Amino acid sequence: MGKSYKIYNINCALCSSNVLTYHKYGAGKGILRLYFKHIAKPKSLVDSLYRDVQKNLKCAKCENVLGVKDVKRGQLVYRMRKGYFHRKLDK
Repeated sequence: MGKSYKIYNINCALCSSNVLTYHKYGAGKGILRLYFKHIAKPKSLVDSLYRDVQKNLKCAKCENVLGVKDVKRGQLVYRMRKGYFHRKLDK
């Protein structure tokens, strides 16, 4: 993955807690889906994604479901639920 990317912090819309850090490749403003291999932090979430891929992406603090597991072109992704999360560009 030698291409340039932007780093986003994904926060829960209900409780404003930080859920994960994501590397976004390519153009486009929004985040429609999160590719598992682009999730950078926290390490515990990255490790658990590959062990138990049946889980939905939930906020650890309030259990709000932010994304639903899906497959896109043979890759595991989370389809993000619009309005349930906020993204902030990390500089």
